[in-house]
Amino acid sequence: MGQTKDFFKEKKPWSIFKDRILDYYLVPYISKILRTGKPLVIFDCFAGKGKFDDGENGSPVIIAEHIRAAIQKQPFVNGFFIEKKYSEDLKSNLKNYPNTNILAGAFEDNLKNILSMDRNNNVFLYVDPYGIKSLNLNNFHQIKNNNFFTLELLMNFNSAGFLREGCRLLKFEDLFKDDEITDYESDEDINTIEKMDAIAGGAYWQEILKNYYSGTIDIHRAEEQFIGKYKEKIKEVFRYTVNIPIKIRSSHLPKYRLFFGSNHEDGLILMADNMNRKWKEMLAKERNKQGVLFEFEFPDLTLLKGFDIYQDILASLPSTGGKVSLKKVIVNLIMKYGITFSEKEYKQKIKEMENTALYIDRNPTLTPKTKKPATSMNYDDYQISLRKKI
Repeated sequence: MGQTKDFFKEKKPWSIFKDRILDYYLVPYISKILRTGKPLVIFDCFAGKGKFDDGENGSPVIIAEHIRAAIQKQPFVNGFFIEKKYSEDLKSNLKNYPNTNILAGAFEDNLKNILSMDRNNNVFLYVDPYGIKSLNLNNFHQIKNNNFFTLELLMNFNSAGFLREGCRLLKFEDLFKDDEITDYESDEDINTIEKMDAIAGGAYWQEILKNYYSGTIDIHRAEEQFIGKYKEKIKEVFRYTVNIPIKIRSSHLPKYRLFFGSNHEDGLILMADNMNRKWKEMLAKERNKQGVLFEFEFPDLTLLKGFDIYQDILASLPSTGGKVSLKKVIVNLIMKYGITFSEKEYKQKIKEMENTALYIDRNPTLTPKTKKPATSMNYDDYQISLRKKI
């Protein structure tokens, strides 16, 4: 992780995958965010060269392409690309793109540049570090406290790498077998437990690894527990979050986890819906190729123990007969199920329970043209409540 010597020689399959997710999401995100009438600023916080040596575009060029297209409609869209080691290469690779700005230096050193932005901006952070050492949670708290008009984050978090580094610092490294985790290098700059606490947002990870060391839990359970706690810490910054485990097989540890954070429920729904559809589309295209480059398993969380979407829909409604908005129910489901379902599928699951387990109060109750009872699942002011048992 900490080594970047050969990182840009060729673009690895997992890098292709996460950059495609970024690429796909920026289309609906930019279109929707520009309707606010406020400027948009996109930060690529660990930009790299912009291009790989094999000619593949990196995230800076992908973002720059979207900015170039967006400014045809709204000129107040800008990109800032933070890079310490390869800033000159990055400058060369972005020289023909408008509204792109290179910020030389590390992410931590450029935090002041983010915080100095006009609070009237919409801000999008793409955080794809080489390792974990720069992911001090306090940095994101500072950005949140700047109170931008909107703030969203797409972050690559190497949870398995974090746990391996934690094992090393706690002197448990002999337990981390090579067959349990591969392709991770040590983040050599992390040499204190205090730095790990700052990344995790607390010391809770130490107890999890102690349980792993004692044999109480295996490494898969340790990773799940760690992410469960870390997710709660991220929610202190972003009200609405979702994380997606990137796995080649369900029995493997995640290669990494993609975290998305937004303080607006529409942002969460947009991301989850887009990622669900595009992920399935990408995998379908890859399977039809002659010689698949990569194939990451779709993260279907309904396969996990304790996941029952119909029961979770019922559990999200007050037993006292109170009402909850349709949008809020879907948001709660996304925060548990991630991108398992599209927005349409979430609505369909809820509609299947109408007239048997729950009510859907639609406003207006009649369709404008036909004056027949409304049956759609558009949001508006729709409210859901449990049906009383007779």
